[in-house]
Amino acid sequence: MAVQFEFYKNPVQDEEEGEACYHPRVINSQSISTQELAAEIHAATTYGKSEVEGMLMELSQCMEHHLREGRRVHLDGIGYFQVTLQTTEPIHSTTARANKVKYKSVSFQTDKKLRSKLANMHLQRSKLKPHSASLSEAEIDQKLTAYFTTHPVLTRSAMQSLCHFTRSMAARHIQRLKRLGYIENIGLYTQPIYVACPGHYER
Repeated sequence: MAVQFEFYKNPVQDEEEGEACYHPRVINSQSISTQELAAEIHAATTYGKSEVEGMLMELSQCMEHHLREGRRVHLDGIGYFQVTLQTTEPIHSTTARANKVKYKSVSFQTDKKLRSKLANMHLQRSKLKPHSASLSEAEIDQKLTAYFTTHPVLTRSAMQSLCHFTRSMAARHIQRLKRLGYIENIGLYTQPIYVACPGHYER
């Protein structure tokens, strides 16, 4: 099985060359669940499937404990996990209070053993075409004007379907339209629902 990929246009163009540049990106068509991993490990060992699932869950809990203590967790043959931080506002002094710092994410650094095993993987151009449609801002506005004549609200998935955008591209344009004051969220932060602001998208 080959790794499927597609080329995506770089957001910043090469000024010296004066032409668009592209970068390859893996196309993820599916995820592997804990249960599926447990079934594979069960098939390759003498451990029961439920035992493997239990061990994987315990591994997750142990990692959480040590990461909460600020430790770096190394899984041999897999890689290193470490907590990363961010500030709640710009910091201009090393004497800033601790309450200005909060959790950001968990970084992962691949183990050398795993990197070497993956070095010879087979790559294949994806048969899917996940690229977003190339629409100008004016064309997007035209589509939204027509959309809001028959729909009271807009969601990210609706934006995807309307403009033939990928999930990330639809989200970026929604954020742009929010900043411009064209739409506003009347839903929850985690479940946004957008409506047109007065004076926008009206025929």
